[in-house]
Amino acid sequence: MRALAAARLSEDDFIAAIVEALGQSRTTSQLRVGIGDDAAAWKAGSKHLSLITTDMLVDGIHFRSGATTAAQLARKSLAKNLSDIAAMAGAPRLAVIALGVSDGIDQSWLRQYYGGLAELADQTQCAIAGGDIVRAPALTLGITVVGEVRRTRMRVRSGARAGDVAAVTGPLGLAAAGLRVLDAHAEKKMEPADAETVRAAYLTPTPRLREGQYFGSRRACRALMDISDGVSTDIARMARASGVDAVIDRASLRLDRGLVAAMKAVGGDPLDTALNGGDDYELLAAIEPRAFTHVARAFRARFHRELQPVGRFVAGSGRVWIDAGGRRSELPAAGWDHLRARER
Repeated sequence: MRALAAARLSEDDFIAAIVEALGQSRTTSQLRVGIGDDAAAWKAGSKHLSLITTDMLVDGIHFRSGATTAAQLARKSLAKNLSDIAAMAGAPRLAVIALGVSDGIDQSWLRQYYGGLAELADQTQCAIAGGDIVRAPALTLGITVVGEVRRTRMRVRSGARAGDVAAVTGPLGLAAAGLRVLDAHAEKKMEPADAETVRAAYLTPTPRLREGQYFGSRRACRALMDISDGVSTDIARMARASGVDAVIDRASLRLDRGLVAAMKAVGGDPLDTALNGGDDYELLAAIEPRAFTHVARAFRARFHRELQPVGRFVAGSGRVWIDAGGRRSELPAAGWDHLRARER
């Protein structure tokens, strides 16, 4: 961060820097009033439901300001919220940003941060519609995203049924592995491609918006949510909401080579990281078993990667099991807990 302290800048200075950084970022046709008024105004489609989600990130807990650029942090902070919209099979429309700035933040950092926001917002057709700025003892980011979804296509986490296949849209544990590698300065112990895989997964995650909308178009997809706190924790949430148990098949968990390499470099367990690591932002879907092959084939054709089955839902009351070679044992939810954990 630059030497010029936030204390020397006025609120108007910050707002001017934000407007400059956002430039001509794309807005949606629904946005009627954006930055410059007391509130944003938008018009949702008549056949749609409105979605709203918010997340907070605090320096030293959810990210390390010294280990990420302002643009990378911008992308990650917005991607977290966009992933929640994806989990409802929706599309983002606008975002507002609440920023608590510490003494190390200056106009250069601010321009880079909002420039990063604008880049991802443009890619996902999400307008940056305003926000708020306050002083804070630690850099704090609060982002709210408004989206919408066609009424017939919305998916929630409570629709899984006994027999449904549990499937994920990508490899698990990469982001947690990236954090471990960055903290341990272990990149030089890995092949460059593997190090970049886990580093990018942690610093610049991709919200699975197109994938979420794909699932919303498939009646065979009965439940959907994003994996932000580790699959052991999030599949338990889906199971409890749906009134079923979940069984994770150990043999079906494909451990990415980047994850395996990272855990070898830092001395960790790849399986434990895949199950409990968190920050993945892949989607977890419950899919009708008779339709899974067709859904997976169409997924591969559209997104050029595999839809990975990781287990199934069975009759029960919200417990999670792991099956290893026919031997089943209960799996505790050991992922991220926002109130218990101290650092991410």
